[in-house]
Amino acid sequence: MRVLFTIFPATAHLYPVVPLAWALQSAGHEVAVASHAGVVDPGVIANIGAAGLTAVPLGTPEELPDALGPHTGDAKPDRPSLGFDAHEPEETGSWRSTRAILTGMFRLHYPEPEEAGGRRPVLDSLVDFAQAWRPDLVLWDPLMFPAPIAARVSGAAHARLLWGTDNIGVIHERTKRELADPTSELTEHPWLGWFGPLLEQYGLEFGDEMVLGQWTLDLTQSRMQAPVDLTRIPVRRVPYTGAASLPDWLHTRPERPRVVLSLGVSRRKIFGKYSGFPMREFFESVASLDIDVVATLNSEQLNAVGTLPDNVRALPYVPLNQVLPTSSAIIHHGGGGTFSSAVAFQVPQLVMPLVMWDEMVTARYVARMGAGLVADPDSLDVAGLHKQLVQLLEDPSFQLGARRLYDEMLAAPAPKDVVPLLERLTAERR
Repeated sequence: MRVLFTIFPATAHLYPVVPLAWALQSAGHEVAVASHAGVVDPGVIANIGAAGLTAVPLGTPEELPDALGPHTGDAKPDRPSLGFDAHEPEETGSWRSTRAILTGMFRLHYPEPEEAGGRRPVLDSLVDFAQAWRPDLVLWDPLMFPAPIAARVSGAAHARLLWGTDNIGVIHERTKRELADPTSELTEHPWLGWFGPLLEQYGLEFGDEMVLGQWTLDLTQSRMQAPVDLTRIPVRRVPYTGAASLPDWLHTRPERPRVVLSLGVSRRKIFGKYSGFPMREFFESVASLDIDVVATLNSEQLNAVGTLPDNVRALPYVPLNQVLPTSSAIIHHGGGGTFSSAVAFQVPQLVMPLVMWDEMVTARYVARMGAGLVADPDSLDVAGLHKQLVQLLEDPSFQLGARRLYDEMLAAPAPKDVVPLLERLTAERR
């Protein structure tokens, strides 16, 4: 069969789907991966090809808005965020703020034709390709709402592929309850205003399937999955963090503990100036420790840091699946890719959750499982970070917690084991 993946235009959204795409290709199926031609991460199309997959660019960079441009909602002006804790009570209302921000982002990214030169670049390009290529199955990023339209128009089965906690599902389910509440002032689903015209163009109606898919593949750990009533298929998240040559210094294990500092693949652009992480002071503090630090820093961060201690190695990028097998700890922002890579290689974690989606959920889960510690990003201080890092390296209980996370990861079926089920569901739902 032919399988079309559609992803939001960021490398961090590509990497989670690669192992499943490989599994489908290895089973003899044709696979293509479609994404926006530019915007958030202009290199995402090239990275699809670097992963050995067929890339389908949608629209052109000139046609497309910046998906991280102005939003509406109540996010902090100094730190963009689409995150909330999907497990917290509905009454807290933080999910409504995320819903408002998403509404603004979707309206910007999937605009009315008169706002985009008579075209809806992503939708029109995706539908044109789907009608020509005729996929049997469309697997779509939860932020790629043109995908279920393209699937329906081309006659394909379709399902979401979750790379993180199902915030979209939680918001949609709670919005439906709000609409059914006679005391609520809400009279229309807030997403209907921008999504409705896209659906009407192809004679489709707004409903659960167009928001949640016919079923959902879930790459998140079982205890992190959001409480949403839907058909869910768990899939083990196998770490893929890019294609690169293995550097000489990673050929052997280090003589002393190695610590990785990472803000993720896409987050440095988004959070570089918002993280509040005291880089220079932190590096000065670890100079006295008998450890080696590997830090992924962009040029702006390097310039701000200045001269590095002898035990700190700074690189623009190194795939985590290369460096983590020989590492003793990792300090990171709470992103799903970094978290899952640390889990796969059983590395204790120090998480400072820079909230963009579900980073706080991840941080609390790591702490609850005894696999690491959490640093408050709003009150970071070097002394506290130094103390937590030493504790992470010296207390053997964190290694046991990392093993518990690893065992839970193994409980989910591997991508290759899900392929027969996808074949059956596709035959039933097309």
